[in-house]
Amino acid sequence: MARQFTSRPSALAGLWGECIAEFFGTLILLLFGDGCVATFALFTNIGANNAATPFANEWIVIILGWGLAVMLGIYVAGAISGAHLNPAVTLALAARGKFSWGKVVPYWVAQVLGGFVAAAILYFVYQGALVHALSLNHLTIGQIADPNGYGGVFYTAPKPFVGTFGAFCDEFVGTALLVGLIFAITDGRNQPVQANLNPLIIGLLVVAIGASFGLNTGYAINPARDFGPRLWIALVSGGASLSANNYYFWIPIVAPLLGGVVGAFIYDFTVGKVLEARGLTKSGTAETKGEAVRVPSEAE
Repeated sequence: MARQFTSRPSALAGLWGECIAEFFGTLILLLFGDGCVATFALFTNIGANNAATPFANEWIVIILGWGLAVMLGIYVAGAISGAHLNPAVTLALAARGKFSWGKVVPYWVAQVLGGFVAAAILYFVYQGALVHALSLNHLTIGQIADPNGYGGVFYTAPKPFVGTFGAFCDEFVGTALLVGLIFAITDGRNQPVQANLNPLIIGLLVVAIGASFGLNTGYAINPARDFGPRLWIALVSGGASLSANNYYFWIPIVAPLLGGVVGAFIYDFTVGKVLEARGLTKSGTAETKGEAVRVPSEAE
């Protein structure tokens, strides 16, 4: 009797593949995002007679850079994992029953690892610029997490006049807006974005948050975006990045996680309930998966 063999499904088709997508999506997000911060912070006075470099030290570089970084990261991972790229988004989706709790920690690990590796890459790419900038403050590369160092290229910190409460509120509100509006943008019943433009719109959302809430704390609004790079700098600074700014590191973790869940609940129990009460269904051919909205092709 002939024996039949069935091929096992590849691990890449399951959670492992999703985590790879989250890792690379977050890697791209941080490479472009912290890369624009490096441009902002390290090349501000290289003009004639130490004059400010045109455009490089404008806040618009930061908010546009991060918006484009988010867009590109979502395009990398969207069809595979939903492109959360942010532990706050992952937690919010799980809290609302739109994502498996069993995948939360693996996604978080992949996201933080993506941020960690991106920071390592940028650290070596910008080594010369970092050494030069630090030398102007009579510091070495090992003192990058010093208050006068350039750790802010990699992780966030509040302005000196922004207290703990203000910083927490800023990160909380910013992430609540981010997640709540992601829910609105990707809700197939609520004028969903078509033609694969969803990543662009979410990128513009990040630009808007940066313009409105960015300067208090540098708007992490993403624990992986802050903690992954902070861990890398902790390795090269003897742990100084974790104690910097009076152990500020916990705020870009806790505030976004809580804010993201609150933003998700607010949307689902306000606008979401209105859409449900009106009996609205998904618009057109939009398909919502995680946070990626796409239009199926004729081949599908």
